[in-house]
Amino acid sequence: MTKGSHATPRIAIACGGTGGHFFPGVAVGDALQERGAEVMLLISPKKIDRQAARSLEGFSIRELPAVAFSVRSPLGFVRGFWRSLRAVANVFNEDPPAAVLAMGGFTSAAPIVQGWRMGAATFLHESNAIPGRANRLLAPWVDGIFTGLEAARNRFLNTSAIVTGTPVRPGFVGLDRSDCRDRLGLDARRPTLLVMGGSQGARGVNDLLLAALPLLRPWPWWESRLLLWLPPCPCPCPCPRPRPRPRPR
Repeated sequence: MTKGSHATPRIAIACGGTGGHFFPGVAVGDALQERGAEVMLLISPKKIDRQAARSLEGFSIRELPAVAFSVRSPLGFVRGFWRSLRAVANVFNEDPPAAVLAMGGFTSAAPIVQGWRMGAATFLHESNAIPGRANRLLAPWVDGIFTGLEAARNRFLNTSAIVTGTPVRPGFVGLDRSDCRDRLGLDARRPTLLVMGGSQGARGVNDLLLAALPLLRPWPWWESRLLLWLPPCPCPCPCPRPRPRPRPR
């Protein structure tokens, strides 16, 4: 897995920016720790990353400047990337990793570049069927690519991509279904449909669900149950989704 030899391998996982990057990265880190590796998580200064990182134990947590790509502001991207690259160079010079794994997003670009410059093994993980822009650009320069779905495997300029699935934290394995439904206030005797959407596909999934609600009207309880799971709608549209409640001060 690594290009160097380390008595205790140190692995850096760049997983900042969104929960879709962070939590699969933590799942990989847990598995590596069980196999005796030292794991460093590279996260962004975003609130979601900081909050989620507080509950973790056994990891070295390092923050890197967030990097966002925008066609309208290429110079801003270059400046952000340069700041992130300098920050990760300082981190890696202090604790050189044997391997760097990036879970996606432009915040993970600098760790891959610096890892490649230092001779560490470099890897990407892509959870989506259509790879993100950052992973597509980094793909030719890494030693290996892991994908969550078969549909993504041949979408890289790199022939080493293999399908591994998306890592899941151990806490979600072996749960009792009835107990979970009870905790969520769901009736275990009724079928439950959970609709999830993330990243750029979230709005499309929500729109399709709302359009499908009339098809479910023979079972009136479906509609109220589905709307319970939809996130509050912040826009002034006439959709039947609940409006955000004001936060108490």
